[in-house]
Parts: sequence; structure tokens; C-alpha cells
Amino acid sequence: MTVRPLRADDAAGVAALWRRLDAPARRRFTDLAHLPSERAGDVALPRPGHAAGIVATTPAGSVAGVARYERTAGDTAGFLLFVDASWRRAGLGTVLLRRLAEAARHTGVRRLAGDLPEGDVAMRGLLAELGLEYTEQVTAATVHASFAVQETDAYLDAVLADQRAAARVAVGPFLRPGSIALVGASDKPGSVGELLMANLLNSGFAGPVYPVTPRHQVIRGMTCYPELAACPTRPDLALVAVPAPAVAGVVDQDELLRRARAAGVRLIGPNCMGLLNGGPEPRFNATFSAAFPPPGHLAFVTQSGGLGLAALALLNGPSLGISGFVSVGNTVDLTPNDLFLYWDEDPGAHVVLAYLESVPDPRRFARIARRISRHQPVVAVKAGRTGAGRRAASSHTAALAAGETAVEALFHQAGVIRAGTLEEMFDVAAVLSAQPVPAGRRVAVLTNGGGPGILVADACEAAGLLVPELSDDTQPALRAGLPPQASVRNPVDTVASATAEQYGQALRLLGAAEEIDAIIAVYIPAFVPAEDVAREITAAAAALPATPVLAVFLISGPAPASLSEAGIPVFTYPEEAAAALGRIARWAEWRARPAGHVVTPPGIDPGAGRAVVGEVLAGQPGGGWASAEAAAQLLAAYGIPAARSRVARTPAQAAAAQAELGGPVAVKIAAAIHKSDVGGVALGITTPQAAADAVTAIWARLSEAGLGGQAAEFLVQEQIRDGVEMIVGVTHDPAFGPLVLAGLGGTAVEVLGDVAVRITPLSDTDVDEMLRSLRSYRLLTGYRQSPPLDVAAFAELLHRVSVMVEDIPEIAELDLNPVFVRQHGAVVADVRVRLTG
Repeated sequence: MTVRPLRADDAAGVAALWRRLDAPARRRFTDLAHLPSERAGDVALPRPGHAAGIVATTPAGSVAGVARYERTAGDTAGFLLFVDASWRRAGLGTVLLRRLAEAARHTGVRRLAGDLPEGDVAMRGLLAELGLEYTEQVTAATVHASFAVQETDAYLDAVLADQRAAARVAVGPFLRPGSIALVGASDKPGSVGELLMANLLNSGFAGPVYPVTPRHQVIRGMTCYPELAACPTRPDLALVAVPAPAVAGVVDQDELLRRARAAGVRLIGPNCMGLLNGGPEPRFNATFSAAFPPPGHLAFVTQSGGLGLAALALLNGPSLGISGFVSVGNTVDLTPNDLFLYWDEDPGAHVVLAYLESVPDPRRFARIARRISRHQPVVAVKAGRTGAGRRAASSHTAALAAGETAVEALFHQAGVIRAGTLEEMFDVAAVLSAQPVPAGRRVAVLTNGGGPGILVADACEAAGLLVPELSDDTQPALRAGLPPQASVRNPVDTVASATAEQYGQALRLLGAAEEIDAIIAVYIPAFVPAEDVAREITAAAAALPATPVLAVFLISGPAPASLSEAGIPVFTYPEEAAAALGRIARWAEWRARPAGHVVTPPGIDPGAGRAVVGEVLAGQPGGGWASAEAAAQLLAAYGIPAARSRVARTPAQAAAAQAELGGPVAVKIAAAIHKSDVGGVALGITTPQAAADAVTAIWARLSEAGLGGQAAEFLVQEQIRDGVEMIVGVTHDPAFGPLVLAGLGGTAVEVLGDVAVRITPLSDTDVDEMLRSLRSYRLLTGYRQSPPLDVAAFAELLHRVSVMVEDIPEIAELDLNPVFVRQHGAVVADVRVRLTG
């Protein structure tokens, strides 16, 4: 089934669907479905700005369902939904309405409404279960049904539940097949077909394996079949290991997907390195890798097949066993998002690992990961870091939010633990798969050598962890059981002469200390054998079910095997242990915070905002920078406070504007460029004549610099003299959508770089974290003798910007710089908006 926007050429298909509908279905949505049967296809006719629709088509090309809205009044639109009777129990109506709500939301529509027969229980139930805010007005024979298109937590939870169910159906046959066919099986040594055949058989797969090849009758004593159709039963999983031109007779991936959907099958790949199930049932290896890790609780998806195969060779040991592994290749069909959803319900997958070269459907990824990460850690390596986006940026916001900033924001908001390298990812995985999650950042360092203890303490603080001085209760208890030379403040240095038993007792005491959340135990070769210390660490950790214990053994050979066998992750260097624990502690804090909810402040008029955008784009069909007047109107539509200003084109108009506004004003060019960089601003203007003189001087200065075209219009604006200058901005990433930035503003914003970036929509938690993460946050809350400023007003401004860019996706860039945060309120002093057509 293909779900896409409705087009005019769907008219015949829609008319055919109408003819197939029964009488009760035709009586629905009579306010819009008023066309006679011979003109039913007119539902598909476009009405730009007023109507839009979603259509579902079968592989054969027929229309199975259609949903459409049409604006009626203000921010409300009427809607209709028709689904072929044969698809009504497949969830197609729900999918169509959710897609329609999303399309409506992005055009400023707030509610969808339609009339139903009072006895239409099925459709009323469907609407009520969408997860969106739903109301009914019941009359004698009709129900006026309406629902808000704004996403809610209940809606997102309902969507996620449906997506989980879909992933279960889609992914299950790949990782839990009862039978497997290998198309391209071979007995040629070194060939892909021979390697896959060997791996399948050697991995102990219990179900039937069907070698499919016309070139052989028997391979490894197994009967071969010339084609899939000749297999004794239909296989659950088909592995296609043939050259690309031989795949379905085509190379084009779109055609491959079309044929697969027409046949009712799902695809992983093409150009992937296979998959495996490392669990007990059914355990199989259908990859190119001869390495088959032991069973474990790590699930791993990779967009690089070669890197995935290298990773499989490294996944060994009790803490790094595998639950499932999938190389997704070119992701023509199933993506990492589908696998995240599947593993979310897999009791054998405790930790999900991902190697990503691009983030698949970032907004869907964020929704999925944000909910999954609350109970199941997702650890990702994102490759492809680049600064090219920063070099191409034209606004402060775009420059500051380019490149990896979007990925960092996405992962932070979604609770994804980001690792910089494969080694770091496996370090984090080793801890998470075998140790409890720390309750906080407070770490005790236990060592039998002073120098290594200092290194670990430094590494902990560099990783964002705390190494607190131990309490007055813990220190005497430690001192009573250690040599007199020992240090017990933290790090705890038992000294080299301490026995293994003394080391173990110290570890037990640290585990019982209320001021400690995790322990890093360090060993250096001294008088006590490593095996004896390892035995004590293992025994002590077993008695600490709520406290993670990590070991650092600074020895030349491998650490004692008893540690990893007991689930104690072992590191060679202290920085590795601290970095892994720091990443986990940050995720634990994220998980413990409230999820937050998206805020929509009052006094917003999306219709007025869309009207402004429509007017600008009518004059600039390809998009461009909005005029100062249009930008001010857009802010006003969303209730964003701005300094009082007037547009002036001549010195006389500037003088009149100053006289009207009174008080000190700023005179500046209205062009959407960095005004202060070109000498386009004059401050402290207190008289009409001074305003006229400022216009003349700025025009002369810019003309001399060859920028006279930028001085066609001027803004005369009340000058804000109190408060702290901040910046709020937006850049629209082609993959991630709108990114909102907030930070310390003014002319040095890019030099100082004190900003935070998040992906919309912003929740109250997102905004609170953004502001508190700024180094300049103390300036807002009362620094030294200065009074506290109106942080709540600044936060509300951020929420208004978030709503605006969600409503108006044509906003490509937005700079509000500076925004003056004052004791009472926050006000924008300069705005630049770039729209795309």
C-alpha cells in the first residue's frame, strides 16, 4: 500500500472508489461529500491554500482510501474519509487521518470537523481512538465530529503503539524465521553464496534451509532448487546473494521496492551484509562474517556493512554477547527506525547499538527514540562529521546551528547516548549490559596506587562526573580496615601493601555509602596478585545490586577472566572507564527528568501568519528575505513582543517617526543583513533632526562602500537600554526540520558561541534545559548585584517561536537578535526572516 498526497490525476481512481462504497459509507461527511456520483472524482481536484488530501493506492494502482480537508472558517477545516470495505479493518483509515492531520497542521489548520450519521459507531470509534483531542455534538440524526490536529502525548503514544505492531509484523520474519531460502547458493570456495551457506549451517539453524540455484542439484548434501517457487514450502526468509543486475532483472531500487510490495514482501537492503539472531531460538548467522558472537543482550543495526562485520569480530565476551544484528544496506524499505521499534519489545534486547551514517527520517527517529530511551538505552555512533554547512550559512543562527549541532540536539532530546567511536560504543554497551544504571554522577575511586587514582579522578571530572569527598561516617570506617598510610577522602588509596581482603572490604564500604552512586576500582601490579584482587572485586560487586562497579587493571596482559565472567566491565585505561560511565550517567539523568509537554501560548493567530507569508511569497515566488514590515507582522501574529518601530524612506520621514515615538531611538537600515557589520546603525538619537541626520549619514556611508541598495528603507525604533541581550533563531535543516537556537546575543554571538539548540516542537523541559545550559544563564537570574530578569517571558518567547516555525515550514531562517530580556518581559529589537517558496 502506498500512502501519498492526493493529486488531480487521482480523480478517476477516487470516482471508482466512490462507486464501490456502500450506502452507509456514502452518507458520511455530507457537508463535503455533496457531489453526485458522476462527479465524485472532483474530490481529488486541487484548491491550493484551501484544500489538501491523502490517498492510499494498492500495488495494482487502484485507490483504496482517500482523506481530504477543505477550509471552512478561520483555522477549522471540514474533512472526509472514504475507505474501500476490503481495507477497513486493516487500520488504513487511521493512517490516512493521521497523515491528513499532519498536512493540515502545517498549513495553519487547528481542527478538522465533519458530519456523521448518529448510528455510525465504527467511524466515531476510529476518530475517538486517533489519540487527538476529540469532541462530538450530537443532534437527532447527526453527529458533528471534530478533532484538534495538534499532537499530544496520547496521540504520540497511540502512534508508537501502532508502529510497534507494524514493526513486529515487518521485522519478525527476518529475525525469527522458521525456514530460510538462499538464492545464489554456491559451493565455490570464497564466494558469497558459499560463505552464507556455511554460516547458516554452522550456526545451528534448526529449520529447513533451501539452497536456490539452477547450477547445482546438491550442495553440502542438500537438495538445490532452480527457483524459489520450486521450494517444498514458502520460506519465511529469502537471502538474495546474486550480482545486482540479476536481482529481479533490474538494478533500479524504486522498481525493486515496487515489485516487492506488489508481492506483499518486505526488504532489507539491497547492498547489505546480512543479519543474524544471536539468541537461543532461532539462532542463525546469515551474514558474511565467520565470527558469530556468543548469545547476549546487545542488538546492533548498522548502515555500513563492512563496519558491521568488523564489529561482529569484536563482540565477544560475556558482556558483549549479541541478541540480534542487521546490516540495513541502502534501506530501500525497512530502516533502523523499524528495528528500534522491534527491539523495543524484544525481551532479549537490553541495549540497542547503532552505527549511522545518516539519521533516517529524523523527526520519526526522535519520536521513537525519545520514548524507547526511557526504558531501553540506545547507543549510537554517527559518522560523517563536517563543517561544510557552517561555511554556507548566511545568518547567525544558521552559522551556529550548522553541521553536527543538529545531530547533537536530536540525540540529546531523544535520550540517545552518543559515542564518538566504535570502541566508546562498546565500552558503554559493556557497562549497560551487565551493570545497574547509576542513580547519579557521584563516583568513588578505589585504587592501590596514588597516581592512578589521581588520573581516574581527573578523567571523571572531564567526563562530567563528580568525585566527592567521602562523609564523616564513611572515612572512619575505611580507615579502620586499611593500613595507616592509606588515604580515605576520595580517591581511596589503599596503598600497595594492602591485602586483597582489605581492598574488597573497602569496596563494600564504598558501595554502602549514601554519597556514592558508582565505583571505579583500579589495580596496579604490586604485592598482591591480580587474580586475588579480581576475586574480591567480584565478590563485593555481587553484594551491590544497585551500584555499578567498573574495573581498571593497569597491567601488561589481559585482566583476570573472572571479572568479565561476573559481568564486571574491565578497562585498560582510566579515561575509557570514566568516559563510558559519564555518558551513562548523563542518560540516566535525562531518563529521570520529566518528559515535558509542548506548550502553545495564548494569543496566536496562525491564519494571520500564513497570510503574511502568502503575501511575501506572492511577490517572491522563489522565496527570499522578508521586508522589515512583513517580519514585524509575522511576529505580531504569534504574539512575539517587538520594540515599537516605524519604517522611513527619507530623512524627513525619519524625523517624523522620532517625534512620534519620542525618547531615544535607534536608526538603522531595514535590509535583512547584519546591520552593525556595515555601519548601518545609529544609537542614542534623541531629536527629530538627529534622526534625519542619521539617515543621511548611514546612506552616505553605505553608498561609499557600494552598498547603497541596502539603504532604501530605514527603521526608526525605540531604543531598549535595559536588560540582557540574547538571541533566538531558527534554521530549517533539510533533514531535521526546524532547529531553534537560544543564547547570549549581540554582535559577538558567533565569537562567544554561548548557545543551545533544539529540534522543534519544543517542550517545556526542552526550553528549561536550553536556558539552564547557557553559561550566560546567571546573567538572567541575577548576577552579583543585578536584579533577576524575566526568564519566564523569555521562555514563553521561545515557545511562540517553536509554534510559529511548526505552523509555517516556509521559514528557512530566523534571527531575533538582540532580544532584550528585562525585569518585566522580553522584547525583540531586530528581526530577519528568510522564506522559501
